[in-house]
Amino acid sequence: MRNQISATNILKLFFREYAIQTNSLIILAATLFIFIIDLNLPLGVAAGAPYVLVVFASLWISGIHFTYLIAILALSFSIVGYFLSPHAAAPLHIVLTNRGLTLLLIICAAVMVIKIKKANIDMSAIMTQIFIDPITGYKNRQAFETELDTEIFRSKRYNRNLSIAIIDIDLFKLFSDDNHYRSKNDYIKRISQEIKSNIRITDLFYRIDINVFAILFPETDLIEAKKVCEAIRKKIASKIDKDEEERIKISMGITMQSEADSKIDLCKRAEEALFISKRKEGNVVSTLPEVAYKDKSHVPAILSRSRFD
Repeated sequence: MRNQISATNILKLFFREYAIQTNSLIILAATLFIFIIDLNLPLGVAAGAPYVLVVFASLWISGIHFTYLIAILALSFSIVGYFLSPHAAAPLHIVLTNRGLTLLLIICAAVMVIKIKKANIDMSAIMTQIFIDPITGYKNRQAFETELDTEIFRSKRYNRNLSIAIIDIDLFKLFSDDNHYRSKNDYIKRISQEIKSNIRITDLFYRIDINVFAILFPETDLIEAKKVCEAIRKKIASKIDKDEEERIKISMGITMQSEADSKIDLCKRAEEALFISKRKEGNVVSTLPEVAYKDKSHVPAILSRSRFD
């Protein structure tokens, strides 16, 4: 089933790239067509309007370089058109004026389109920063709140499982004061990288508080989610130095979306499962409702999960 999802993603990427290439070819062909028309029917300043249109059409294509290409082609074709087209239709000074105005229109249009694209790039960068935690580089609580709504809607619409895990990393015994915040951040970063490397690409990972993380497991039931979290807990424990092991507590609480659950209900139940783990003095994975789990398989949990029930 995982291969089907992968193939679907590949097809989406292919069609997206194909659409971009098709749009590029259409814009290039339109630019060439305007040039041919201009040679046979000297348009003068009237040629500026269609050239401006193709420059604005370059907004279809992401990236500034394509706009530069279309603007340079339009300017070049307009200049070449002056030398190759017959001048008998109008006096020379009128033709030169018309060509000058055409070049000015193309340049103004290109400047406007480039500014629009740069503004879009800046806006995308700002939006990315809003949803990214600066220490770990992973998504933050704002992204979690937004994407959880989407995943709950998708789960209910397509009748698919959705599990959520909340992970608390207690470093208080290791760093008892605020003077070690840099070392604490290094530990948080290392542990978050370990968690991220042990979940699927389709699983969603967030840092939602200072020492608290969340994972959304789309199309994963409670038993499978617990297997993965147990594997993550053991993997992190194996990477911690022996003298630090007793001073780092990793608690996990997991639950699964039910038909009647709202976002608040789902998060509250996951937090209650987390509190159960913390009451057991950490290094425990708890679920609500409780499920039995015996680790008999030698296959990593990340590989053993199916995409469907």
